[in-house]
This record gives sequence, structure tokens and C-alpha cells, in this order.
Amino acid sequence: MEASNMDGNLQVSSLLSHDVAQSGCQLLSQLWSSGGLTANRAAPILAAIPVLKKLLQPIVAGETDGDAKGENYAYCLSAPLLDAYNQLSQIGEWQLALLGLNQEVRAHWLNLAAARCREAGAMSDPQVLVKLIQQLGNASEWVLAQLESTGVSTGAAPQIVAGPLAQLEWDLLGHSLNDNAATPALCRILRACFKLHTLSEQTEALTPIQPVDNSAKQLAYNWCHGRLLALPDALLSEYSPNQAIKPNADWLLVSRPVNDEAKLIERFAHQPWWFLLSLVSFVQDAWAAEQRGGLLLTLPAGQNAFSPAQVNVAVQGIDGDEVSLGSLAEFLTQLLGDLNIALYPALTNSAEELQRLNCALSPLIAELLANKIWQFTEAGRGEPGHYRIHPDFSDACYSLPLAPLFGYKSQHLQQAIKQLAQTSYASKKVPARLTE
Repeated sequence: MEASNMDGNLQVSSLLSHDVAQSGCQLLSQLWSSGGLTANRAAPILAAIPVLKKLLQPIVAGETDGDAKGENYAYCLSAPLLDAYNQLSQIGEWQLALLGLNQEVRAHWLNLAAARCREAGAMSDPQVLVKLIQQLGNASEWVLAQLESTGVSTGAAPQIVAGPLAQLEWDLLGHSLNDNAATPALCRILRACFKLHTLSEQTEALTPIQPVDNSAKQLAYNWCHGRLLALPDALLSEYSPNQAIKPNADWLLVSRPVNDEAKLIERFAHQPWWFLLSLVSFVQDAWAAEQRGGLLLTLPAGQNAFSPAQVNVAVQGIDGDEVSLGSLAEFLTQLLGDLNIALYPALTNSAEELQRLNCALSPLIAELLANKIWQFTEAGRGEPGHYRIHPDFSDACYSLPLAPLFGYKSQHLQQAIKQLAQTSYASKKVPARLTE
């Protein structure tokens, strides 16, 4: 079989050769590093792994009402593919898990897992097998089927031997999956592969979305279901040295540099986190004007308003009672989840990861204060201070050119912010009343 060339072309008749599979991994690496691939570059890997087409977010040039009016010109990562990465220990495992969506590729890995289960089942300690099955998760269904089919069709036990992709496994992981030390990685890969395969069978292809409009004319519509939002620069830079992360600004919401003289509408188009945080303060202001409770952004006592380690979010009820919604990072990740906008690269919701996001938001908050978009109000000694919208910016939001952007064009975002706050308030308030 002919090997791939350097521009990523892939022979798709089979992935069961080191050169061909390596070419596929190169395409998957490019997919990860930029968040997407053009349709031309994605075509070979989609032909080799058709299941992937249901798991990638299509970007369409032109109209999106019906396949006949628009033509896919790019495919981006989706939340399930990012979630799969979070469940694995490194990008090499993620690449292999996606290759494993090809039945030919995963057949040998299932054989290895079946052999490991037979081996564990023969041991005196039953917990060895139990632990192995737990590591496999739902992929144990595949392994059980492999054991049954192998025993019936051949009468021979599955063998622990190197497979056709052993060299690629070594290149990506530092060991081949038939090695004893690789058993946990083998289980993780099959578990992630099973989850993605099952999802692809249960869902239709994702609805196409349009490229990012960098002109600011349709800025709010960039925040649509299926979009990826690149992490703040301070956090994104942590990934770049090791993984060469460079998100594509035509497909993803990516922060880009602007001149100091840039108008606010241009800043919001080029700085998505500015826009998101500004919109939160705008909703907070509009809600407060209704005099029916509201959203609070507080700074714990003892912190610097221009470099907060963490900003807390709370909802104040009509009677003045307050319910904590956690940190600003927690609130924003929940909001983005409700909007089906995934953070790129992968970010778990662990306490450590959320705190890293809180710290990455700190310089953005300093910029919002310096540019009079937010303002900070000190409180009494030992009391938390409050962030609110700056009066000058509040006035600007109701005047041209910002009025359409902070009016009808972003209504779906404003409603999502308020609904999340109200729903979280109600869910946390009810248990409190029941315990009184």
C-alpha cells in the first residue's frame, strides 16, 4: 500500500498499515491543533473513518438552510470529541481512539482486551478482573462479544501479540498496546472509542453553522450552537508549548489583537471574552433595573480588584436573600454548556481546572476596568466588593452603534445568562427552605 505524502493525503482503502495510519494521525493532530480541518483535508480521514462525520461540526459557506444551498468547507471539533480527550491521558491516546472508530483498526485491540480479561479471570484474585472490567467501562460489551465470537468461530483463545499498528502505538504512546504496562491505556482508548461510536449511532450529523463573522455585523450570531470558544490567552498559552495549539479564527471564537484606538464594536468582534463578560454585566444592570432581584459579581475581601484570584457569582432574591452560584469560571462554563458552545482546547470541570480559568479571567477583568466597561465598588471592612457595569458603558449600550448588539441581536445570549442564574437560584433555594 502506498504511503502518505507530507501534505496529509491519505490512502483510505485500509488503515491497517503504519504509513497510512500515521498519515491519519497527522490529520487528527492538525484537527486538534487548529480546532478544525478544511473539507479537502478532512476528506481522506472521513472516508477512512465515516463515523467521524457525525462527530465533527460542519462549517458551511453560504446558506445553511438545507444541504443543497450550502457546501461544507470545513469540519471542526465538537463537544463529544473534546470530552473524549478529557477522559484520556494524552493526545496520542485520543488519536488512537478516533482511529479505533474504524472497525478494522479496533478489532486487534478488542482481541488484546479479551486476552487480558481471560488472563485476569484465571487469577486467584477476582478483583483483578473486576478492576479491568471497570476500566473498560461500557466497552466491556465489545470485549465480551469478542470473547464469545472468538471461542465459537476458532475455538482458540485470543492472543496477546503485537498488532499491525504496533509501531504507531509505540510512536504515539511510548509502548505498544500489547505490552502489559499499556493495559490501562488500552482500556481508556476502547472506552472512549465505544462512547463515541455509540453516540454516532444514536444521533444525526450535526447541523452546519457558518464561519465566524469578523466584521462585527453579525457578531452575536457567531455565538451559536456548535461553536468553539478558545480559552483566554493566559490559559491558551499553557497548551501551546507542548501541543502547538493555534485555533483557526475563521471557524472558532478566538481572541485576536486590536489597536488601542479600536472602537468597542471592533474589540467585541476580536475579543470574544470581552464581549461575554460585558454582556454578563449588561444583563446584571438590566435585571437590577427591574427591581426584582439580580445578579451579583463579588470579590472576596483581601483581593485586588484588578488582579482577582476569583470572582464569585450570586443571585439576590426579591427579598434580599442571596444564593451563591460559585465562581465566575463555574458560572461561565455552565452558561457555555447551556449554549452548546464548547471550550477549546479541552477543559475539565475539576476544581483545579476551574481555578485556572478564574486566574486566566483576571487580566481580562483588569482590562474591562481600565476601559471603563466594568467598575468596582468597595464595601465595608471584611465585606466583599462588587463588580458592576460602568455607567458610561451602560449608556453606550443603549446608543448606536452598540444598541443593536446589546439589544435584539444578543437576546438569546442575554436570556441564557438570566435563565441560568434564575434556574440555579431556584434549585439551590428549594433545599434550603425544606431544611428550615
